[in-house]
Amino acid sequence: MNSAIAERIGIAPRSSRRSRSESFAALNAIFRAGKTPRPALDGRYRGELIALDVAPGLSEFTEFISARWMPWQGKTFDAAHSSGDNIFTRDSLALAHIYWPLYRGYVDDGAATYRAFAFQTRIAPGLTDPDRPVLKIDYDLPANPAFTIRRVLDELVELESGLYLGKAHLKWWWDKWQTVAYFSLERGGGM
Repeated sequence: MNSAIAERIGIAPRSSRRSRSESFAALNAIFRAGKTPRPALDGRYRGELIALDVAPGLSEFTEFISARWMPWQGKTFDAAHSSGDNIFTRDSLALAHIYWPLYRGYVDDGAATYRAFAFQTRIAPGLTDPDRPVLKIDYDLPANPAFTIRRVLDELVELESGLYLGKAHLKWWWDKWQTVAYFSLERGGGM
């Protein structure tokens, strides 16, 4: 990422490290300035986790680990079928099999990566931004793990050609949604 908008994405979390709510507010302002992705995403997109806020303690632990090891590499999209999946480094596959022992959706993606956790896409109003049409990335599919992955809903906007900002929402067991992360996607991006 080398545009002024990409710099704003990278600066927002670091400039507000002392306050996750400030960081999320800054990222949400950038998200709201985005537009509905057009044309539909198709192919591979390199991903980067920008900010995370799940729960006190868990967020800091996850940030500590992800600063040293980030198996999530991005997403693939199939525009013709309004679908896609996620790309992970192969060194995380054994751990994935332990964490989701009944999941059978792993797809070989070459020597360095595999894909998992299929999703469907559609354009609809944002969960926390109902006045904005966004690309919904919906994991609530029968093949995905019910108590974890199926509770995730990503939303994506385009900031500029080939650069996207996403929000990840998690539905807690008591049916309350929480925005837990922001991520970026970039077309190709050297993957």
